[in-house]
Amino acid sequence: MVPARELLRMNMIEAYVAELGGALRGPRASKADLLAEARDGLIDAADAYEDAGLDRPDAERRAVAEFGAVPDIVPDYQTELGLAQGRRTALLIFFVLAAQPVLWRATRRLAGGAGFDSPGYLLVEDVVSWMGAATVCAAILVVAAAGYGVRYLGARRRLARVTGVFALTVCVVFSVLGVLLTALTPNALMSVAGLPSALVFLGIPLAGIGVSGRNCLTASGQPAAS
Repeated sequence: MVPARELLRMNMIEAYVAELGGALRGPRASKADLLAEARDGLIDAADAYEDAGLDRPDAERRAVAEFGAVPDIVPDYQTELGLAQGRRTALLIFFVLAAQPVLWRATRRLAGGAGFDSPGYLLVEDVVSWMGAATVCAAILVVAAAGYGVRYLGARRRLARVTGVFALTVCVVFSVLGVLLTALTPNALMSVAGLPSALVFLGIPLAGIGVSGRNCLTASGQPAAS
């Protein structure tokens, strides 16, 4: 059974937290942490006012008023969520692309390694290797910038938007390169190193990056294209 004091506490504070939660977009865990922090701060403030002599409704009303109207505090909270989504997106890009060389070499060995020395295949493979290395390095920089780097950087929400654009660009570029590499693979439709591995090891992860990039734009306050 919930104590009467807790029932009273839930009315105004929980309504405020629910309104704040409805106005925010971002990773569930990060959003839950921010809302829990806001709720705890409001409860502590209301408890202090109640101990000072106010009745509970007035104590909650004063705590909520001092915390700020939801439209006024949403931008700062949304910035934090945008950065959290940006870090998550950059880490996803890092792990997906860092794993690609190992996966492609493994599938080539399973396919027997024959026929992968045509000039076209080798050229696209070199481009993929260089682009992959550059993208992995860029993802590391984004993770650092969205973490410790925010204390030195301005335009924090812009960083989240840039990360979203970066993720969608990665999807497009590596989808094109993946199609080219698959088309140049011997017996592409049936070979384990051809279409099946491209769909499983590249297509699905790139789709995940695309979704995360779209979420990054949404969390940063930039509506994603439908």
